[in-house]
Amino acid sequence: MIALAALLLIVLGIALANGAYPVTLETLLAWVGGRADPAAAQILSTVRAPRVLLALLVGVSLGLTGPLLQAGFRTSLADSYLLGLAGFAALGAVLLQQIGLQGFGTPLLAILGAGFAVLTVGQLSSERSSERRALIGVALAAISLAGLSLLLALSQSPSSANVLGWIIGGFYALGVPELQLMLPFAGPAIVIALLLGRTANLLQLGDDIAQNLGLNAYVVRNAVLMLAAVLTGAAVGSSGLMGFVGLLAVSAARAMFGTDYRKLLPASALIGGILVSLADLLGRTLLSPNEIPAGAFTTVLGGLWLVALSRRAR
Repeated sequence: MIALAALLLIVLGIALANGAYPVTLETLLAWVGGRADPAAAQILSTVRAPRVLLALLVGVSLGLTGPLLQAGFRTSLADSYLLGLAGFAALGAVLLQQIGLQGFGTPLLAILGAGFAVLTVGQLSSERSSERRALIGVALAAISLAGLSLLLALSQSPSSANVLGWIIGGFYALGVPELQLMLPFAGPAIVIALLLGRTANLLQLGDDIAQNLGLNAYVVRNAVLMLAAVLTGAAVGSSGLMGFVGLLAVSAARAMFGTDYRKLLPASALIGGILVSLADLLGRTLLSPNEIPAGAFTTVLGGLWLVALSRRAR
């Protein structure tokens, strides 16, 4: 866990130092100490640092959705992108913006969209196999993407570019306003999620055993799933779709720390932060001055991981 935290700090430092206006390590340390020259301080304080922090917050939030959804649904293939939560969150946010409303309504409607998706998956797949649940989630994801595509087709430029930005998530031109909108929702949810390790472990024992140990499994399970919806909506409502971050984060965490959710939750948060921060860093430096959306990296990586899982299951 300490190594993951150290790696995250290294990635954040590199992300702060690199971009259209690169800064040296000396300048970065001077900025941290409040001694940087005005030009560098302006860029780091108003542009680069808010974007890096937003990518970190989005990554931590989505990283936590992986273990939360897997604990709630008791399946290793649960992911906010795969089950349609992210798609309906993006659809809700875009619908609100298309009618000219923004502000706190954007993450709020995104959270409601994610909540609708998780409740729908839960109701339609109740007492059914994880494969059936995954199919229902994929269907919901397809419906949400169809809705986004319809909005894209009906939109007039420049709003069409805005819709496309939600479909392929990224952090171009994002910063302080998005942080201010996301933090009130994601901040408390992240803290609560990190405290649920023991509860998530009990859920894995089955409802009857959890009930005998004093846990109202039905209520707690639904609360865990809705917490995942809040984290998904807050993240997607700020940056658009970031595919498979939760699945990638929890899969890596399981490989390193096993199945104990007291370790899985913080590890998934750290890995999610590393993944999205690194994706944003690569996106704005590989083809500079052009940018590759961070969501393109995470979606491709997640798709490759699913292919690898399917081959391993043969």
